[in-house]
Amino acid sequence: MKVSFTAMAAFICIGNFGLILDTSFFHSYLLENPHTAPTILVCFNFSLLLFGLQFPTYFRTYPILAICVSLLFGAGSTLLLIDWALSNDMNPIANQILLMYFYPGFYSLSYFLLLIVVSIKLSHSFPAISRFVSTTYLCVSLAFLSTTILTIYTNWIPLTKKYYLHFLLFNDLGFIFCFVAFLFHYSFSRDYLTHPFSFLFERQKRIFEAVSDVSKDGSKRLKEKLWDLYQRKNWKSFMDSFWFQILVDETLDNALEHGGKRGDDTITVHVFESRRYIDFFVIDRGKGFNPRLVPNPLEADRKKVPSGRGLHILRKVFIVRWNFLGNEINIRIDKEKGGEWSIPPQ
Repeated sequence: MKVSFTAMAAFICIGNFGLILDTSFFHSYLLENPHTAPTILVCFNFSLLLFGLQFPTYFRTYPILAICVSLLFGAGSTLLLIDWALSNDMNPIANQILLMYFYPGFYSLSYFLLLIVVSIKLSHSFPAISRFVSTTYLCVSLAFLSTTILTIYTNWIPLTKKYYLHFLLFNDLGFIFCFVAFLFHYSFSRDYLTHPFSFLFERQKRIFEAVSDVSKDGSKRLKEKLWDLYQRKNWKSFMDSFWFQILVDETLDNALEHGGKRGDDTITVHVFESRRYIDFFVIDRGKGFNPRLVPNPLEADRKKVPSGRGLHILRKVFIVRWNFLGNEINIRIDKEKGGEWSIPPQ
């Protein structure tokens, strides 16, 4: 998912940079060629479909989605090969048909397939993204409305007079609106996995990484490795073994319980350390959950429930955050505050 999102964002940035460079220094040499923008848009639709197929995770139970996307990849590649093989001078009618009918048809089919892929995935109700994806529909609608207005009032942005740039403008606005919605929906929440700006200057170093299968034996091996790390790094100087035991048990036991039951599912643990902080990341491949909906065990109707206290304890002691799916937890330990919650010797 991260790779596909990065590829799509990089493609948008490169495309926009190329557009600015062409209009600023090359007197719109590339844009004057009516086949340039459609070619870029076909490649962009490829990255968009790849992103839709992988976000938020790949559905192995629905291989038909991958087949449909593959067929569309083949259709788009064939369309490009035919377009590049034709000469504007020798085949003016064929080129006109490609530009006016085949390319718009391919764009429409791509967006329709993307909508189907997203809808099928939403039907399985990933709890942390359902509301966000509903917001993206609003963002796309807003992008379409904004594009329509800009193409009507062409004096605002003169380049919008070129009809084949309408799709680029729509894609850019849609991406920007969705990205801003993503930031407000996740990054500014205290529950989700975010870090202060100073995190960029902490110079953290990864000191531990381990992957295990989702099983009791695999979880046991991870716990043994983490305890070995605890001893080697002498963390008992600022964190009592009791709290480290709770940290390890709660994070790994939750990952074991909710991390998926398929044969190739895994649990991954990363540990980073800086001068002041230690960051634990425990990642599983489960469906995740919404941390805001975890009931408070201190409420009257929850006091007799034997489970659900682990996360509450972790939140009282450490800084706890999740990614937007709820299948990656980050436990941050402040070394300078360790004495405030260490257990005094008896």
